[in-house]
Amino acid sequence: MKEFLTPKFMVTKDSEGEPNVVPVLSWTVYRDRTLVYGDFMPFKSRKNVNDGNSQIAILVFTTALDSWLIKANFESYHRNDEIYEFIAQTPLFRYNNYTNARGAGVAEAFWASEKYGISKMVVISAFLKAKIAGRKVPTQETVEGNMPSNVLKRFSQMAAVKIIAYISDDCYPVAFPEFGMVPVSSNRIVVKRGEEKRRGFRLKDGQRVALSLVTLEPAAFQLKGYFREINESTGYIELDRVYTCSLPRPGVRIDVPMLSPES
Repeated sequence: MKEFLTPKFMVTKDSEGEPNVVPVLSWTVYRDRTLVYGDFMPFKSRKNVNDGNSQIAILVFTTALDSWLIKANFESYHRNDEIYEFIAQTPLFRYNNYTNARGAGVAEAFWASEKYGISKMVVISAFLKAKIAGRKVPTQETVEGNMPSNVLKRFSQMAAVKIIAYISDDCYPVAFPEFGMVPVSSNRIVVKRGEEKRRGFRLKDGQRVALSLVTLEPAAFQLKGYFREINESTGYIELDRVYTCSLPRPGVRIDVPMLSPES
């Protein structure tokens, strides 16, 4: 958590229980269980917690493919105090002439998972199994939820980081990496459920999910839809929303043109 370049994903929910997951590298430890991040781009994440949906999660995912999930309660945004000065002096903001934190978001962590490591062989195996399982997924043309060609190409890459988030039965968001995800069409993604089962999670048929896609360019996208169960080891996601999470227009919906920002 204290290493600012470690990939971290912030998971929130709105008042209808819709999950939202975006990369937020600035999360760090302020003191003990108190966590803080510099609010810079995520419009939807900020709106969700400002609307009183204080249950959040943070997935910490290293370049060595180790990960931890943290559950926390969001407190508030701080400005013009010692907490804000703490985040403003961190490397991501202090030496950047183009970005400044609008506020310091503070949360109190109360639970952290064990470390889960993923080997490169597991990544390859999950990816190949998903490619084969794609034949089980029914396809259907839709107006919304279609990945543009650049997103479809990136999601098809084995090396891309792919995160699934949903709201668990305790009303807190959870998230986990799943390399066994491959598009079978512009609006359907097959999922091999290896990491879900390994971590003790349980996606239900018809459940809303949010996906975070991060590539080496760097580029980041968020996709949303419904999880559909095929069997205990395989499912697929019916997409109905696709957003960009990168500059210059983070939060813009890109499956249909010219809609309002949301991320």
